[in-house]
Amino acid sequence: MQKIVIISMFYSLLFATENFVGIVKSIEGKVYVKRDNKVFNLNIGSMLKMGDIIITNAKSSIGITFDDGSRLSLGENSIFNINRYIFKPSKNLFDINLKLKKGKALFNSGKVGKIAPEAVKFNIPEGVIGIRGTEFLVEVN
Repeated sequence: MQKIVIISMFYSLLFATENFVGIVKSIEGKVYVKRDNKVFNLNIGSMLKMGDIIITNAKSSIGITFDDGSRLSLGENSIFNINRYIFKPSKNLFDINLKLKKGKALFNSGKVGKIAPEAVKFNIPEGVIGIRGTEFLVEVN
């Protein structure tokens, strides 16, 4: 009986992490995520999901690594949306749609930027930045 409980806990944990698209690698100050109309503090090791809105306070920053190896750094007073993040190379499915509403972001594209750069869209209020295996810094006031 105990084995069944442990195995079922393992599988529920495995499937629960299936929807996560990135992980917090570094953090300074207070950084939050808005998910399902709730707001949570983020910490190093926190997992991020498609649909998350990341919010940094004054004197705060965050470093995120996505599943494809893309890296994102957000500066203080930023608001950033993970609108869509689909990275399934085994099925040849790639669709990444990110949006910086406010603040500063440094983005370095990962595998998708090399495999299917047209599948990555980094939106800002006045346009879209096309990804071509690039690294860029952008600020939105």
